[in-house]
Amino acid sequence: MLKLFSFSLILLISGMVSADLLKISKKGEMIELEETEWACILEEELNLYWEVKTAKEGLQYAKNTYTWFDGESGEEYGDYSHHCSWSRGCNTLAYVKKINEKSLCSFTDWRLPTLNELKTLVNYYGDADTLINAAFFPNTQADSYWTSTAVANSKLVVHEVPFVYGGSVARDKYFDTYIRLVRSGAEQVD
Repeated sequence: MLKLFSFSLILLISGMVSADLLKISKKGEMIELEETEWACILEEELNLYWEVKTAKEGLQYAKNTYTWFDGESGEEYGDYSHHCSWSRGCNTLAYVKKINEKSLCSFTDWRLPTLNELKTLVNYYGDADTLINAAFFPNTQADSYWTSTAVANSKLVVHEVPFVYGGSVARDKYFDTYIRLVRSGAEQVD
C-alpha cells in the first residue's frame, strides 16, 4: 500500500510540473505533445508563452549570451556583448528586437520575463542537470537567465534566475548571461 501511495504521489508531483505546458509550432499553433519539433511553450495556468532554445547555431542558439541593455542603461557594446550568433551588440534589447522581427510563433510582443515569471519555470522535482522541465525546454543551460527585474535602488544590477540551483541572484548588467523570452497572453505575474 505504501509503494502504491509513493508511486501515486510521484505521478501527482510530476503531473503538476508539466500538466499545463503545451507545445506551440513556429506558426503559433498548438501541436501534440508527441511532436518532436516546437518553437514555443504555452504555460496555460499563467497564460504565458515561452521561447524554446535550439541546439543549432543561429539566433535562438542555446549557448548565445547577452549583456543586459534596455536602451537607457546597461551595456550595448561592452566587453561581453559579442557572444551571440551576430557577434556584435549581443544585448537583451537587440535580441528582443530580432525575435519580434522574426515573429516567433506568430507573435511580435516578446520581452524579458519578470523575476517572478521566470521563477515559475524552475523545477525542483526533476532529475535533469538543469532545474527545468527538459522535455519541454531542451537545451537549457545550467546557468543563470536574465530577468527584467532590477535590484531595488540600482540602475546597474538586475535579477537573474539560475537553473542550476534555483532562487535568484543579482548580476551587473555589464556581464553576459542567457536569455529566455516570454510573452503574456493575459496579465503579467508581478
